[in-house]
Amino acid sequence: MSKVFSRWLPCVTLGTWSAILLYFVGTGRIASFLHPSFRPGVLLAGCFMLLLAAMFAFVPRVTSCCEAESCGHPLGRMTLGRVLTFLILLLPLGTAAMFSPTNFGAVTMRNRGVAMDASAMPGGASKQGREQAGAAEEYLAKTEDGNVKAAVIDLLYAAQDPSLRQDFENKTVELIGQFMPDNVSNASGNRFKLVRMFMTCCAADARPVAVLIEGDSKASGEEMSWIKVVGLVTFPVESGRPLAIVKARSVTQTDPPEETMLY
Repeated sequence: MSKVFSRWLPCVTLGTWSAILLYFVGTGRIASFLHPSFRPGVLLAGCFMLLLAAMFAFVPRVTSCCEAESCGHPLGRMTLGRVLTFLILLLPLGTAAMFSPTNFGAVTMRNRGVAMDASAMPGGASKQGREQAGAAEEYLAKTEDGNVKAAVIDLLYAAQDPSLRQDFENKTVELIGQFMPDNVSNASGNRFKLVRMFMTCCAADARPVAVLIEGDSKASGEEMSWIKVVGLVTFPVESGRPLAIVKARSVTQTDPPEETMLY
């Protein structure tokens, strides 16, 4: 029995790891956890582990390491111990892969702190943000209705850069994000936050970013629901700094975008 476990446990372990990695890639769930530039590495790792599992399965075992009589690991001397080792390695990972939520909830977003200023974002108002903005003619893409198609981070960067503010101010934009009530400086109750998650590398460093949306009536909606906002961009000075605020002309429910994260 020990020889059987010595032969097949490495195959099963590598095969399970490979299956989990390829599952995330194949289902698209990887998009919620990893920056696009790192995703090909996950695919390669999954394929490589699958290849190693096949090698362990079909290449004759030439080592006597960890046979019951010679193994130096206490758990490795017993069949039950080897099974427990296998479960300790893979059961938590498999459970997390199958049952972990794909999207961040409202509590997690609030705990991480919603950034409404580019300087509070990972990396701050960095070269990456300026490059993302680019030349006005290139990044101010229009929708079919003639509105400027923008992202939350575009307006956060614009609030800190006078030249970008000129490009966006008093223009009608179309934004997609998640609804979150605003409980700060909202005495009239007609403001809410339009939130997206901004990722630098992976889900561990993801940070919620938001712009304020201001309407004509009291803001209401299902928290964390996806909405599309069309409105006029303004940059009033509040608390001593320019703040991006969109005066909403319409707020409608919408489907999540293909990429729910911003990069």
